[in-house]
Amino acid sequence: MNPLSVVPLLVYTLAATLWPAQVDSRRRGASLLLVEAVIVAAAVVAGGYLAELVVPRSQGLWWGRVGLLATGYLYVCGRGMSVIRAVLELPTLQMRRDDDRTAGAIDIARGRAIGALERALTLTLVLLGEYAAVGWIIAAKSLARFKALEDREFAEYFLIGTLASFLLALLVGIGMRILLR
Repeated sequence: MNPLSVVPLLVYTLAATLWPAQVDSRRRGASLLLVEAVIVAAAVVAGGYLAELVVPRSQGLWWGRVGLLATGYLYVCGRGMSVIRAVLELPTLQMRRDDDRTAGAIDIARGRAIGALERALTLTLVLLGEYAAVGWIIAAKSLARFKALEDREFAEYFLIGTLASFLLALLVGIGMRILLR
């Protein structure tokens, strides 16, 4: 793997994670998801063209793998919050946002931290090829929220957010496995 192929995706991931307000300005729901998909696809294509410009020596190839791993984890843990929030804001779902709930700021911060950790763990399991172990994460998360799942609106919000979070980590992990070959 040519290390230069990761540069455009890493640059976008850093910008979108460190300055999400500027990247997400006036885009919500479906438009953010569509723009996100186009930008990521363009970054992968640009990385392919950039990789053709320079052929690295064999001892420099490990930097590409490290860069790809760093980009993947940064994307699912950092940028993933904006992507999952956009899924929950899709008009067809009409899901409430964490900010609309009566929960305090500490509960919202904990929920975001749990989401980032579950995406990082899911990505790790996918990269290791342990797809079956991902089910244990979902089971553990459901047990922790067992009482709260009696509220149907919360249960739907929880389920859609959790599944979107796992889908993002799964897609990134599969894409990374393909690129690491």
